[in-house]
Amino acid sequence: MLDDLEHRVSAAEQGDLAVLEGWTPPSTAAAMTPADVERATRVLGRQRALLARLREEQGRVAVRMAAVRKPAFKPFSAPPVYVDRSL
Repeated sequence: MLDDLEHRVSAAEQGDLAVLEGWTPPSTAAAMTPADVERATRVLGRQRALLARLREEQGRVAVRMAAVRKPAFKPFSAPPVYVDRSL
């Protein structure tokens, strides 16, 4: 189980986010040794760091998209001009 998680996190850290899809925790897990607990804690730390990095990138992309949506200028709008000949 930890081997699979480590592989998926490593691939995601390299940019292959598709490997994160479809993972489900096992329905029953064997008891973990202290070494496995440490290893799982390291994997969790890497997952959290990856999530923080993805959220930062998502924020940067949102800012860039908002800038693209808003023009940097306002179109000129002049008041209507007409001559009233009825006077």
